[in-house]
Amino acid sequence: MRFRVSARAAVAGGCHLREGGPTVVAATGAMMIAAMTVAACDGETGAAGGPVVRDSAGVRLVEYAGAPQHEAPFALSAEPVYRHGSNPGDYLFGNIRHGALFPDGGGAIFDAANAEIVVLSPDGGSHELLAGSGQGPSEVGFVARMFAVGADSLLVDDNWNARFTLFADGVVARTVSLEENRELALGLSARGIDASGRLLMSSASYRRGFPDDWLPGYLVRLDLDMLVPDTVGSYDWVPFVPPDDEAQNPFSYWGTVGAAGGRFVHGRSDTPELIWRESDGAVSQITRWQPEWVYPTEEHWRTFEADLRMTLPAINPQLQTEEAIEDLIQRGLARYQVEPDKPLPLFGILFGDDEGRVWLPDVESVVVYELIGS
Repeated sequence: MRFRVSARAAVAGGCHLREGGPTVVAATGAMMIAAMTVAACDGETGAAGGPVVRDSAGVRLVEYAGAPQHEAPFALSAEPVYRHGSNPGDYLFGNIRHGALFPDGGGAIFDAANAEIVVLSPDGGSHELLAGSGQGPSEVGFVARMFAVGADSLLVDDNWNARFTLFADGVVARTVSLEENRELALGLSARGIDASGRLLMSSASYRRGFPDDWLPGYLVRLDLDMLVPDTVGSYDWVPFVPPDDEAQNPFSYWGTVGAAGGRFVHGRSDTPELIWRESDGAVSQITRWQPEWVYPTEEHWRTFEADLRMTLPAINPQLQTEEAIEDLIQRGLARYQVEPDKPLPLFGILFGDDEGRVWLPDVESVVVYELIGS
């Protein structure tokens, strides 16, 4: 089973928290302010601040002399196209986890709190329940990722139920069980789809206690007909994790993988470099830049503490008293110690679009993305 992913593979908008639950906010454009584009011809230098692009043994190298300062090709509209979740009759979201956008503008949303997939109409005015919570053929457990396929189909990576489910025109069209090889369901996460319709996947789980500076992750190509994973490459994934009795840096680094235009893209958040690989693992492009490093301040720590104060009670609902909640928060904060001589990560979890562009979230702001190129 091979697929062609929709050219609009992610909901353009976000989850805005409000009293009573999250709200889906759809907007034109994408969430970005700064952009980094590849405009120079091979072997030439672009305009001031542009990259130098050259070939090295068949690998396209794109190198910036500094931090690129390009205007974004488009931006968020001044007002949302629609809001869904706060109006009478809207679906009441508990925890918006993933989204996929169909060509007609309709969106599929996975609500992790309710373990349901909801499909919104193109104008956001109505909704339908595509998949409820459970183990039945048309139900889902925990959706790790989902992809819009064609005009009205949705491919769902349901790792709790160890299967991929293809919904077409609102009904189940096919199910691929991974029960006999749950490592594919729990050990790998789908990132995208290549030009031949095979899934691009990467490592999704690990055990602590490894001695290396960086634990490697693996890039895997999977045909859902054969269900034979083809490991095509590796990357630096998880840095060394200190024992529980040692303080951790709250602004630690990590390795991240995405897919853009049917290719793997990966990088480390402490290194100003991204690597593009074809679906067979061959390196096809490397982009490098010289960043303006930012070092942690008291304000960064306060932001981290505020986030911890919001998230810890939410994932520990058994704590009912203010004293118990504050004790948990203080024990959580005690596990971290800022390292002022180490800069903040350069970016968060990257994601790519089907035109081959890669978006890097700024770790200091949830609304700043950088376009790295294609």
